[in-house]
Amino acid sequence: MSSYDPRAASPLHHLLRQTSKQAHHGLDHHPVLAPLLQPGLSAWQYGNALAALHGVHALSEGFIHAFLDQHAELPGYRPRRRLPLLEADLAALNRSPYPLTLTLPLPQSVATLVGVLYTVEGSGMGGQIIARTLRQMGAGHLPLQFFDGNGDTAMSCWQDFLRFADAVCPPDQHTDAADTALALFNLVHRHLDQSAELGINKLSV
Repeated sequence: MSSYDPRAASPLHHLLRQTSKQAHHGLDHHPVLAPLLQPGLSAWQYGNALAALHGVHALSEGFIHAFLDQHAELPGYRPRRRLPLLEADLAALNRSPYPLTLTLPLPQSVATLVGVLYTVEGSGMGGQIIARTLRQMGAGHLPLQFFDGNGDTAMSCWQDFLRFADAVCPPDQHTDAADTALALFNLVHRHLDQSAELGINKLSV
């Protein structure tokens, strides 16, 4: 297959990116995640980020694979399960996930699937940047399985997702897909807010 050219993004990818751009920026600068790319990152801060990401990733990955398992008629696309990697990293840090107390209705539709996949698969691409930055900052001793994700195949996996999304999501469902992605980004932000309070409280005990 030909390489994906970001300068020639499909209408669906362009809409997903533009709709979630501001929310995505807010997550990158959230107090729970921002330390991941800053010098002086502590093991506690790193563990906080993983503990917070667990709940929303478990929710998203559970929906993705359940939907794909129930819809064998869709083209053969199966993203890698990264939740076990996240749980292994948490275990290595002797940390437990922060509970996800928020809910997000995820209707059984292809548009919902694409919106959730966009958020999850995009986080995999971001994880590559985080893992590389941590190693450059001398924090390579931290468990990085989750952020390493698909490793050298990360870009090809992202391209596979984009092709899959264009193939299964018709134009009249593009807005629904983008709305789902935005709703999930917003859920992550609210969950991070709650997780930040938990991290601060536990540290002060």
